[in-house]
Amino acid sequence: MNKYFIREAIQDDLEFIEELENSCFPASRRSTRRSLKQSIESESQVVWIIQDSSLRFCPVGSASVICYKHSLRIYSIAVAAQHRGRGIGEFLLNYIVDFAASMGFEKITLEADSASQNLVDWYRKFSFEIKALLNDYYGPGEHAYRMEKPLEYPSGSFCDSGNVIVVDDSALKSFCIEGIETVPASEYLSKDRFKNSDRCRVLNLCGSYRTHSLGYYVSLLAAARNHKIVPSVMTLKDISSIPIAQSVLEDERDFFARQLEKVKSNRIEVTVILGKSIQRRNSEIAKKLFSLFEIPFFRITFAKHKEWRIEKIKILSFDDLQREIPELLDAAVINFFQKKRYSRTRLKNYKYDLAILVNPDEKTPPSCPQALKRFKMAAAEVGFYAEFVTKSDYRRICEFDALFIRETTSIENHTYQFARNAYTEGLIVIDDPWSIMRCANKIYLYERLNKANIRQPKSWLIAKNKLNGSFFNQLKFPLVLKLPESSFSLGVYLVKDEKELEFRLEKMLKKNDLVIAQEFLTSDFDWRIGILGNSPLFACKYFMAHGHWQIYNWQNDDSSDFTGLSECVPFDNVPAGVLKTALRAASLIGDGLYGVDVKEIKGLPYVIEINDNPNIDHNIEDQLLKDGLYVKIMKSFYDRIEKERNETRYLI
Repeated sequence: MNKYFIREAIQDDLEFIEELENSCFPASRRSTRRSLKQSIESESQVVWIIQDSSLRFCPVGSASVICYKHSLRIYSIAVAAQHRGRGIGEFLLNYIVDFAASMGFEKITLEADSASQNLVDWYRKFSFEIKALLNDYYGPGEHAYRMEKPLEYPSGSFCDSGNVIVVDDSALKSFCIEGIETVPASEYLSKDRFKNSDRCRVLNLCGSYRTHSLGYYVSLLAAARNHKIVPSVMTLKDISSIPIAQSVLEDERDFFARQLEKVKSNRIEVTVILGKSIQRRNSEIAKKLFSLFEIPFFRITFAKHKEWRIEKIKILSFDDLQREIPELLDAAVINFFQKKRYSRTRLKNYKYDLAILVNPDEKTPPSCPQALKRFKMAAAEVGFYAEFVTKSDYRRICEFDALFIRETTSIENHTYQFARNAYTEGLIVIDDPWSIMRCANKIYLYERLNKANIRQPKSWLIAKNKLNGSFFNQLKFPLVLKLPESSFSLGVYLVKDEKELEFRLEKMLKKNDLVIAQEFLTSDFDWRIGILGNSPLFACKYFMAHGHWQIYNWQNDDSSDFTGLSECVPFDNVPAGVLKTALRAASLIGDGLYGVDVKEIKGLPYVIEINDNPNIDHNIEDQLLKDGLYVKIMKSFYDRIEKERNETRYLI
């Protein structure tokens, strides 16, 4: 076990950091308490506390750095006087260098007192070089050296090429291609250098893509990090449904008919290895199939009745292919990373009937019957024929020009299939399939918001079999635990101590490989900002259910205390920071209809979650706009169809 333990500072450390500042630096060079507090809260600075495990984790020093786009600047390193001479400063500096390297920074910079030769020589030991003399830097006659340490990365490494293959931890030693970094899934999910890079191209070769597996989360979080990922979660969902997969092929019907016309039997299997085929005669088909379904390795079975249609799609095992066709596999991977562009299927356009998907039996639907009635009236006013449909109308979706989903969405049920099929058929869809996918998963949202530096409760990703004592030491109770896919506060738990945490995690990690833990922020109400097409639609205060810490009290769902009160608020009365933050957060998801939940704590907005299927109920969200709210949403559908008539749409 390391003697020293380093963690990020919290506001409770302010007293210690201020005492350290006063004892280590002359008065003219000390940061004020306010400045130290801002450093801890800043999104561009990191403040660390180093603790000594042999002294019951007593804090013995601190370091502060500033993160720029390409460089990391060391602002200060301080060690308490009674603990100097024990290598603590060296431990801190090595930690900072490792951190900078893991984040992909090009160099580390700092300013050192030019009159302190010992200090300058100490930094030189760590390969820092003097780059400039800064006259009067600390004050009249108090000069400083600007020192710099370049960070070098091996050729072909992540920071050099950006090409990354992610495999199961057990497969790491058995697969290696020169110039392409291969990393285990657990490292890709957890390391800061992957979380904070925009220039990463990821090929996910994990053994399983099932929902909630590590392979699934690699694809999900890659999308949140703006990495170019194959396969995407949306593609995985596409091939899990034969009707959706078939609809993706519809625009290429003539191509497949020509390619398969010489096949004598009524059934044919085509194996696709990153766009290549084992059988030379199927090379063109394999290339086309990979452009439609960007799954690394799969076998597709076509069956002919009156025409060729998909009968089965099977994802192939990376381990099996390594044993059976290693040369073809290596060539396919190298070719994949050499390609610059991928073609996308052009989709069709249709127009002017609206399907509103509802579930008459749903206990807490996103819109009550009175609101649904107003939606239908508003649709007629704008120029739509609107019809309420249910999941039994799945095969009728191509009869319409737009789909409005007004039942609770999930990537695991028919609502996602409706959205995906409708979009593939060329309909305007709210909620669109990528919004459902992105909003459904709390881990995706956390990564997406974190990437954009949007304030949210401090969070930790908890992976199965990765828990240890040092992890628990950084947590502060109470904590909120969330299942990755949770909605309406279901799958969300409050734990008050380590015992409760262990009990709840044991149950949650049986079904999920990852759980998200968040600091518990308290407030009398949450702001809900409704957003449509990247513009504010409504603002509401949702108060907590009586005697409960959430808006919905699912433990008491038969009483009048099931949900808290609400109040619709004019935009002029919404704190500017709350409104601005909600708009920024929603823009990361798309341009559909969203409800962004924000807590305001001490004047600062924290995004709690983004909902793709926000409640719009009569006498609640429509308190101010009345029927105008429904007309505004229907007008958005109409305008999108009009705009779509003049644009080409592509699968993403």
